[in-house]
Amino acid sequence: MLTIDWSADSTAVTITDIAARSIVAEGRSLHRSGTTATETTANWWQSLVGATHTAIDGLAALGLTINDIRLIELSGNEPGGGLVAFDSSGIVCAAISGAHGDAGTDAERLVTQFAGGADSWREITGVIPGAGSTVALLSWLRRTAPETWAELHTITLPIGFYTRQLGGDHALSMSAAIGSALVDRQSGAWCPSMLDVVDVTTSWKVALPRITDAATPVGLLTNNAAIALGLPSGRPLHVGSASGS
Repeated sequence: MLTIDWSADSTAVTITDIAARSIVAEGRSLHRSGTTATETTANWWQSLVGATHTAIDGLAALGLTINDIRLIELSGNEPGGGLVAFDSSGIVCAAISGAHGDAGTDAERLVTQFAGGADSWREITGVIPGAGSTVALLSWLRRTAPETWAELHTITLPIGFYTRQLGGDHALSMSAAIGSALVDRQSGAWCPSMLDVVDVTTSWKVALPRITDAATPVGLLTNNAAIALGLPSGRPLHVGSASGS
């Protein structure tokens, strides 16, 4: 199994022998800074490519090959939250990896405007939004970049960007989605009333990724992605920990 973990400064790839429950190879590549959303996400992708090739290089010494990798899981999104937005053509129009600008002000405002305030927000989601929470970043984007906001069609988190690039559905694991500060922890679904505090006119049902479990594949690795990563195409993609599958 090959596991992908995104963090604000790097992407890490781990290859694990599921039967032995042991790590057999690893790779990590730092993210270069980007001045635009497309450049930022392109740099993330290059980091994933580099980390994957480093991990694959470690297989040979153990007598293993890429054909021994049976599935790919997209696991870590640290820090929690962040935001990647796409326009209707699937082009990245925003990519924010953590607290940005004065999004903390947006987080405070959203909480005060929500029925029941901070206590109600915490009771529903288990967290209070901060400057890096997806909900605060959405509000910040709408307030400070109206032209970008007008282009917004779908949104996800940084790890969700990788899922889409690899050939997966518009989906996130529950563990990743929680960092958005928008998930009802009782139902395991997005909370529409919180999203309406950000903007009542956006079609959030279309914009948001579905939240799914780790056991169900969300797609298959495409030929183009497989060539770039040096992996066999068609391997199933999972979000969250798929180690039990």
